[in-house]
Amino acid sequence: MTIIELTSKHNPLFKRIRLVASQSRRAPKSLVLVEGVRALEEAAKAGCVAECALISENFGNAARELDLLKHWNLQGAKLYRARKALIESVSEVQSFQGALALVRVPPQSLKTMLIGPNPLILCICGIQDPGNLGTLVRVALAAGVSLVCTTKGSASATNPKSIRASAGAFFHLPPVENLTPSELMDFLASHRIKILRADARGELPYMDYNYRSPCAVLLGNEGRGFSAKDWKGSQSVVIPMARGVESINVAVAGAVILFEAYKQRSQASR
Repeated sequence: MTIIELTSKHNPLFKRIRLVASQSRRAPKSLVLVEGVRALEEAAKAGCVAECALISENFGNAARELDLLKHWNLQGAKLYRARKALIESVSEVQSFQGALALVRVPPQSLKTMLIGPNPLILCICGIQDPGNLGTLVRVALAAGVSLVCTTKGSASATNPKSIRASAGAFFHLPPVENLTPSELMDFLASHRIKILRADARGELPYMDYNYRSPCAVLLGNEGRGFSAKDWKGSQSVVIPMARGVESINVAVAGAVILFEAYKQRSQASR
């Protein structure tokens, strides 16, 4: 395989990586920055195509690293190598693992989504922390969610921090992003999907809801919550907590509810 050696931080590749990492308007919309061996492996497993990969001097000594190099070579990705210190100037992580790649993930659309006969959908509404969003995508994949959506004002699922927090789940369940509440409600209504929203002032304990039929779980901003006007007709559910505790982290709340849905659905299938 051919690996191009880079010696200058002024190489155009570094500028391209910075553009994608910053999610600049000038960056190609279909490219995401992926770092870490596990996330890179998951992108490969999902069939996502790497445009290029940048590796440090010793990358390729371990079997997993060598497998990635072979995969990229078969895909026709351009391979570059540079000193670790040089790559760290564009890396988004504190402890660089030896490789990063620019990977193509086309933007998703509700019009092209196949959600199956009994979907479980996660709707992320106004959650602004990319770490929480990525963690929720990871939880969603593990809990058998069919589709993840985000509304305008949410963090981007293509943010490098979101992708890292998803541990590569992003590539298997890429969200449909930047929907308006009305677009999302119309989509759910057209597929006859029941809607429930997590709410600290909710009416129904989350474990008493029947998740066995098509349903969408809405998780909102921890501070602002939901607008009753935007989500009219949805069922509110609450996670019972010890006295004096008002709320928990939104990613934790999402995990609690989604795995209750997974449990009920698993029991029904057996």
